[in-house]
Order: sequence, then structure tokens, then C-alpha cells
Amino acid sequence: MSDTRLGLLAVMAACIIWGLSPLYYKLLDHVPALEVLAHRTVWSLVTFALVLAAQRRIGALKDCLSQPSLLAILAFCAVMISVNCFLLIYSVQAGRVTETSLGYYTFPLVAIALGVAVLGERPRVWQWLAIALATIAVVVLTWGLGAAPWIALTLAVTFGFYSLAKKRTALGAVVSVTAEVVLLAPAAVIWLVVVHGQGGGHIGRD
Repeated sequence: MSDTRLGLLAVMAACIIWGLSPLYYKLLDHVPALEVLAHRTVWSLVTFALVLAAQRRIGALKDCLSQPSLLAILAFCAVMISVNCFLLIYSVQAGRVTETSLGYYTFPLVAIALGVAVLGERPRVWQWLAIALATIAVVVLTWGLGAAPWIALTLAVTFGFYSLAKKRTALGAVVSVTAEVVLLAPAAVIWLVVVHGQGGGHIGRD
């Protein structure tokens, strides 16, 4: 199978999994969003660490974590994706899935704006037409929402800056994501220990 076809299948699979994830988060609406996020972080670390170990690439993770400038970018990425994921989980549990959908629909426009403003990219004429149509669609959807789209905008902006920062790392996806959850894991573990110590943890008890 060619790399192009394999990449297309991977993108399709990722979009399907991501699109179905709200169904899972809704089943956990009795668990606080922060607790779900903390578990997501810890178990993501376990999963990715096993993948890197199987690929014998743990050394690549150590290398990127030993570079201060790269570590700063990864820390920024970790914060952006954590805010994004927390808001996604919270919104789904609160019955505001439409706003999350609008946020991820708006994300490409934010990505384009960052590409033009920061990376100096220049869309072609037909691309500008597509951007204009997408912008009109976002405006119409936002108007139809009938409320301030702060959830959608926050999702779009955090994911946009996350993507921009990731572009500057030049790391493989598995290594960079593992590095992010390595940085987040201590806070997640502390949070879970405190919550369960106070008798408030849900996962593993319900």
C-alpha cells in the first residue's frame, strides 16, 4: 500500500474515532471532566510508552525532553491540547455538542489565519474563494447558535496554536504526543491521588 493511501486511511480512521468520542464522554457525564482528562492523560502515557518501547524509540523521547527550547514548545503544546480536550469533555457532558462541532469546523479558518500571519503562506485565488465560503458558513452557524460562541472559539484557537507549535517541532507524532503526556502526567497523577484520597474519585469505584 502506498504512503498516500495509507495516510488517507489513517486520517479517515482518526476522524471517525474523534467523531465518535463524544458518545463515550457522554457515558461518563457523572464523572467530572477534569477527572476524565486526568485519566486520559495517564493512560495515554502508558499506551504511547508501550508503543515507543515496542518500536525501540524510547531514546528519541529522552532526546527531545533534554532540549530546553524544544521542551518549551512541547510544554506549550501540552497546555493547549489539555485546554482543548477539557473543554471538549465538559461541553459534551453539558449537552453542548453543537458548539464543539462549530469549534472544530472553525479550526481550519484559524489554521489558515495563522499560516498567513505567522508562516507567511499565501493562498491562491480559488483557495481564497473556498475560505470565503467557509467563513460565511461559520458566520451563519454561529448566528443560528443564538449564543456567544466562546466554547467554539476557544476550541478553534487552542487547536490552531497547538497545530502551529507542533509544526515547529519536526518530531514524529508518537514521540511528540508522548512527550506532551509525560509533561502533563505528574499533575494528572497528583490530581487523581488527591481526589481519590478524599473519596471523590469515580472511575474505578462506580
